[in-house]
Amino acid sequence: MQRKALWHGTGYFALYINLGALFMRIYRYISHFTLFLISLSSALFASYLQKSDVPEVMGQLFTYHIDQKEMTPLIMKRSLKIYIQNFDTEYAYLSLDEAAPYVAPSEPSVASIIERYGNHDYTTFFEINRVLATAIQRARQWREQEKADELLMEAKLVEDLPLHHKEFAKSQGDVRARHHTFFVHLIAMNMKKLGEESYQGKEQKLIALSEKQLRLLEDSYLGVNEFGASLSEEEQVSLVLTRMLKAMANSLDAHTAFYSPDEALSMRTQLAKGMCGIGVVLQEGIDGIMIAELIKGGPAESCQELFVGDTIVKVDDLDVQQHSFPHILELMRGQEGTRLKLQVARQEQLYDIELTRMQITLGDKRVDVSSEPYGDGIIGKLTLHSFYEGADGITSESDIKEAVATLQKEGPLYGLVIDLRENSGGFLSQAVKVSGLFMKSGVVVISKYSGDNIKYYRSFNRNKFYKGPVVVLISRGSASAAEILAQTLQDYGVAIVVGDEQSYGKGTIQHQTITDERAKAFFKVTIGRYYTVSGRSTQIEGVKSDIVVPTKLNFEEMGEGFAEYPLAADRVPDAYNDNLNDVDPQVKKWFKHHYASGMQVKSEKWSESKGLLKANSERRLQENKNFQAFLQTVQEEEVAEYGQRDLQMAESVNILKDMIFLEHSDQ
Repeated sequence: MQRKALWHGTGYFALYINLGALFMRIYRYISHFTLFLISLSSALFASYLQKSDVPEVMGQLFTYHIDQKEMTPLIMKRSLKIYIQNFDTEYAYLSLDEAAPYVAPSEPSVASIIERYGNHDYTTFFEINRVLATAIQRARQWREQEKADELLMEAKLVEDLPLHHKEFAKSQGDVRARHHTFFVHLIAMNMKKLGEESYQGKEQKLIALSEKQLRLLEDSYLGVNEFGASLSEEEQVSLVLTRMLKAMANSLDAHTAFYSPDEALSMRTQLAKGMCGIGVVLQEGIDGIMIAELIKGGPAESCQELFVGDTIVKVDDLDVQQHSFPHILELMRGQEGTRLKLQVARQEQLYDIELTRMQITLGDKRVDVSSEPYGDGIIGKLTLHSFYEGADGITSESDIKEAVATLQKEGPLYGLVIDLRENSGGFLSQAVKVSGLFMKSGVVVISKYSGDNIKYYRSFNRNKFYKGPVVVLISRGSASAAEILAQTLQDYGVAIVVGDEQSYGKGTIQHQTITDERAKAFFKVTIGRYYTVSGRSTQIEGVKSDIVVPTKLNFEEMGEGFAEYPLAADRVPDAYNDNLNDVDPQVKKWFKHHYASGMQVKSEKWSESKGLLKANSERRLQENKNFQAFLQTVQEEEVAEYGQRDLQMAESVNILKDMIFLEHSDQ
């Protein structure tokens, strides 16, 4: 069995909620590929999936999974439905009659499909793909008949158009109406993204860009490349098998997933916080592919010849306009030390620039540090975006330690706000280590695997790294490893949790092969449930805030409870009095001397003061006109003028000031 890399994350784009899932896939084509111009071993792309690979991959998933151990009628029914819904998320391509044989198959039909599956016959999934391909061709004909002026007019009034249907349309006419609305929403999304000044006078280009983005998603179901030429049979089969494995993996539970090499590549960069490339963020707009950002420390920034707003004209002498956005990004990837030639346009002038790809450490999206004066010292504010560990000692733990040390140089650090809003997780080991910075020795995580096998993850610290009052700020976007940190510090009474009523609610543990360079397939699979020292699980219910100071996400239908096929929550006995039952008898004596003698004791200090802290916060928020305005408009789109993110941070600092006052009053 491979070494387990335990991962606590909801997925690198799983928390976008305001648009449909298909829009999010389009959005990834627009933006998420842009950062990851990375070099990986060519072995990742060396071969296509074959039918013989399916039982091997599913065998691994069933072996690892905490509950599901074999293909069942329930899993197969889910898989068929997910295959369709992974594409037609907005029910804007298929009618009920077309989808029904696969989303609501009869029991004999499911039994027959499972029998064929056991014989490595995946005919049904290829049938679904043909049904989708037919629907796509029909939708393209509909879009060709649309009038540009009407599309643009409707896109400007997009708020009045319904979206997010929850069932298939009963007639083809209804499907066409839905697809029209869907396409209008995509145009509106691009309008908003580009801004009115950017697309004025270029409306036809705006529609063409939207059509191009949609075709990128449709092409692989049609088995064609960006030029409309048919892919090889081998590649077409591989694409269907990839989608089939994605559907089957998703059917096991909400967080088990299968990934293509491209997706694994992007996720590896996010988890390791490192990349090899030229260090640019690109954006596709109506005038072409533009440089949206230069990554600090990368070749593009260092050369001082490239600028934000430059339009890419050629990549290694290849005309960019003749190729799709993903293909251009693929051309820009390469091994460390290799050269890349770019031609860019700037103010109607062309510039030729040659760069050498290099290894880059991504400093952004790690830890943001700021402070504000308080008495003769400061209050520190740390925003941790994820729980990561990568090359050269880059870890969440080391970055937090460095951040706290930096703050302490400014003066006495009287309190700390740890901002975990929209932190979707990461490595379990880092959740344990970061928790350990704010407590002495003790159990941080209790994990339960197949057969009720229990494992304890402990912090080993004679003394706390930071001893002052702590507020942990969460939202419904805080998930997994972030929930471990928040609930652990809450359990031990060393911090007050502030924010949305609850966090995301992901209390499961995944094994992943994304960071394993020897892996032949890329997936994450749920292997266990986790609990904090109190024995509580965050699954579905999430971490409950001690003091509710809601963000906009508090009012969204977001979290594990809204996911398909979530695992149920349960409890285990608490571990405040760690009896070391799981420790090898040969090392238990060492544990008793070095660990048990300095264990963190559950503190009641903040729980006893919580009523007062909560009352003070409620009074301040009631008197805060900005916050009341935010609450009144929170259901509307435009609430940025009230600074909704800073409102929560500002109140967290106020709560922290109350905690500091109470602590010094007791001395």
